[in-house]
Amino acid sequence: MVLTACLNESMMTALAHYCQGYMNDQWLNVWEQNLNELEGIFQNKGDYAYGLFCSKLFRPLEAEVYGAGLTPKPVMPGAFPQSEELWGPWEERERRFWSVIHYDNGRALGTLITRFFHDHTAFRIPTVPRVYVIPQTELAAIKEVISHMQPEEWGSISWEDERYA
Repeated sequence: MVLTACLNESMMTALAHYCQGYMNDQWLNVWEQNLNELEGIFQNKGDYAYGLFCSKLFRPLEAEVYGAGLTPKPVMPGAFPQSEELWGPWEERERRFWSVIHYDNGRALGTLITRFFHDHTAFRIPTVPRVYVIPQTELAAIKEVISHMQPEEWGSISWEDERYA
């Protein structure tokens, strides 16, 4: 492994760990603080309320990422049109978002993947969002990983996994 790849892996692993800690600490607080507003939006606009929740949850974290000299593209957790939702029952549906992380000089480090779980039968988020990293930064490669990785495989993903290299 060359030094650049090693540094990218270390930086992205630390970033994912930090992001997951933030999710663990903040998702329920953000949910509860905004529940009345979000429920009203869900009644009128459906799943748009989940997008608004993600925005409220991720904006402070994204500001910290920018403050650390990194730039996520698209915004965190990712753009709805580029995400995939193919897994789980309607009560615990999984949508996968992604955001490529760049240094201020524009060089890509890797990609944060966010697995967001939500309910299509009622307004509910059954579990904390999960954050992972992959080394891929090109659109086709990211989509390949996102669409083909099975839910049970996420816990064992590694930076140099040949299945996703």
